[in-house]
Amino acid sequence: MRFKLSLQSIVTVMLSLTLTSMPALSADIAGPFSYPAGLLYAPATLTQPVGDYAQIGMNRIFLEDTTLYDVASLTGATRLREGTGDFERDTLCLSGTENGRPLIVWFIATDTDKVTEVQTEWVGEKEVPEYCRPLEANRLPVRLGRIGLGMSKKEVADLIGPSSYVDNAGWHYWFSQRFMRNEKNLQELELNWLALRFDDKARVERAFISQVTNL
Repeated sequence: MRFKLSLQSIVTVMLSLTLTSMPALSADIAGPFSYPAGLLYAPATLTQPVGDYAQIGMNRIFLEDTTLYDVASLTGATRLREGTGDFERDTLCLSGTENGRPLIVWFIATDTDKVTEVQTEWVGEKEVPEYCRPLEANRLPVRLGRIGLGMSKKEVADLIGPSSYVDNAGWHYWFSQRFMRNEKNLQELELNWLALRFDDKARVERAFISQVTNL
């Protein structure tokens, strides 16, 4: 997001992108999934982010630091662009297999060339778009922070502690807020979310990380 935006504007724009403009998933995967509204109600109980990077194999992609171009160069995937202005974003799709199950990963850069969000979920019976680049074996496993699909609630709690909030749809959020100084010694507010949804066996089936920083 542009640093000139107020915190309220950041949240408004993010919700506009994630709750209304994203395609819904039905029989196939048309694009990144829509984020749950519970995202806005999670209190910031953490002072250090637990979801500020994604890892594919040994490579870490840091939110608001690694460019989507770098991810494309690393994986050979195609960058896709949609929207304009504050609603402009680039996406990049990857697919792979973990624990014998197919998964899909989306890297998203909203109004910047740097990655701001990452999503992953099991594919199940859905069809994966042809433009989703298959991950090579050395680019697996996929982790959002320290968390991967298929992990149990106990494993998650042992790794990153209790969630900040659980919404009515069953999403668990880890939400951090911290003030920092940039290279110009100006104060910035960084907001970071890790969100997980568990299946009926209490294992992670869908996850995302997102980060915005505002002066």
